[in-house]
Amino acid sequence: MYFKSFPTTNWNGQEMVDLSRRADILTKIQGDPTVFLPYTLKENDTMESVAYYYYGDAGLSWLVGMANDIIDPYTDFWKPFPVLERFIAEKYAEECKASLNLSYTPEDIQVIEWTKNATILDNIVYYVSLLNDDLKISRKTQEGGKYASSEFVAQRYYDYEIDENEKKRNIQVISNEYVAQIIDEMKTILND
Repeated sequence: MYFKSFPTTNWNGQEMVDLSRRADILTKIQGDPTVFLPYTLKENDTMESVAYYYYGDAGLSWLVGMANDIIDPYTDFWKPFPVLERFIAEKYAEECKASLNLSYTPEDIQVIEWTKNATILDNIVYYVSLLNDDLKISRKTQEGGKYASSEFVAQRYYDYEIDENEKKRNIQVISNEYVAQIIDEMKTILND
């Protein structure tokens, strides 16, 4: 619903939705602390369910996306555990296949187990310092022996994706008192 109203533009000979119009609204409301309310996503929340809860209309899920700078709900929005595991399995299937020298695409459970496997190096995103969570080094640097291995622990794909997903659990929603104004401004911008 959100993108249906957007004008299109020509890019490399292909007609595409002009997402730059969205930025105009965000620029106007950013920095106003009365516009946004915090919300912590629960296990089965979707952008639609949050919109229904706050605005009484699941069709206003685009407001949830706008408030959180979400372009692609599949990758940018928090995922419940079963959806997250499916996402991980899809994302790392080819790497798992290559790492294990398989001639077939592995099953989801096999990919998940591979992303967790602590006996291999192919599934490491980076190494994290035990003394400072903000200090991360690349797999190549750690394996090159430049740092004492006991000071750093491997951050594997599975745990990395879990951590990244949890960062998306706390979102913000636009206060109900601004919804009509934002919708009107959006209509004006899209009709320009």
